[in-house]
Amino acid sequence: MPTIVLVAGANLGAWAWEHVTPRLAAAGHDVHPLTLTGFGDRAHLTSPQVTLGTHADDIVAALEVADLRDVVLVAHSYAGAPATLAAARLPGRIARLVYVAGAVPEPGKSLFETAEPGFEQAIRHFADTAGDGWLVPMVNDEVLDMAFGDHGLGDDHKVWLRGRGVGQPLGCYTDPAPADLGAVDRLPRT
Repeated sequence: MPTIVLVAGANLGAWAWEHVTPRLAAAGHDVHPLTLTGFGDRAHLTSPQVTLGTHADDIVAALEVADLRDVVLVAHSYAGAPATLAAARLPGRIARLVYVAGAVPEPGKSLFETAEPGFEQAIRHFADTAGDGWLVPMVNDEVLDMAFGDHGLGDDHKVWLRGRGVGQPLGCYTDPAPADLGAVDRLPRT
């Protein structure tokens, strides 16, 4: 069975996979949910210096330290960007890159540069009004519903997310991806 590494999106940690991980393990997979710097049990490490590159380093380090190979790297939402950067650095360890509503970075561009019109303005507004100009707070239900449409989350799920979700450093959106992501193009991606 493949080794599966799970990386949750903005504001979330490994805890976001707690309903998925046992099912995958029961099916015989070696499952590794990760928490990126500044989220979940690593929330105390957040700072204005945390960037997209920091999160790519987190994924690379997790794969190298655990000596994981033939990995199915599953990335949700924002995590698609740092997972792509990590996969570009360690293509020999990745069997497949799976995006779950994932952000796919463009070489040499930040996530703000590739986002839909209005995204950067809205994110910067949240950071300016509720995050000291550098931290984007967990979105409220209204923004969640507006931005993510029919996400299928009930009120109990939203309470669960809100209880554990934390702010995300603005640098995750402003840090450009490396100009060369060529190795990723050769990896199987879903």
